[in-house]
Amino acid sequence: MSSRPRALGLVLAAPMVLCACLAAHEPEPGGLDVEASIASVTLADDCGAAERRGAPGLWEGDCGEDGCPSFCQQTAVRLTLAAAAEGETVPFEVVSIRLRAMDGALVGELSPHDAQLFADGTYVGWDEQIAPGQTLHVTYDTSAPDWARIGGGNPWTTHGMQFRVEMVVRVDGLERTLEFAPAMRESEIVT
Repeated sequence: MSSRPRALGLVLAAPMVLCACLAAHEPEPGGLDVEASIASVTLADDCGAAERRGAPGLWEGDCGEDGCPSFCQQTAVRLTLAAAAEGETVPFEVVSIRLRAMDGALVGELSPHDAQLFADGTYVGWDEQIAPGQTLHVTYDTSAPDWARIGGGNPWTTHGMQFRVEMVVRVDGLERTLEFAPAMRESEIVT
């Protein structure tokens, strides 16, 4: 098995500068070469399934046929996965997600759940498999950071703080580390 780096991914997104660096790898014979990058990070709350379906509206009549609008913003990590044209379908797994201060100090760990694939204009459940020739846009909802602990007892002081997100993923049995910085806590007021 060769682990020779061939490329580093650098993605820029306004207004954030983001580095989702991942070296490509030589796949196992019959495996699949996959490049991955973190496209965006939302640092907010863990809304839970009931909240994601919609919270009660402020006024009667706010709810439509699909339910009520949600006032909870979900903490999530969005990824782009690009597979080579040839090879076999391979599994993808999130091993860990760590939240770090900009100086590298560990401030928390996030637990991923609800893997979803963006397809045909909406998110649907994803089986965490990557097939040859696919470019996938996936998202993982995660647990929320412990804002009170990070803020020294006052969660409001975490607004405006910058963080690094470090994500270890396993593609076809090989672990790689992706990074995204800076990420900031989302405002709790929808503007």
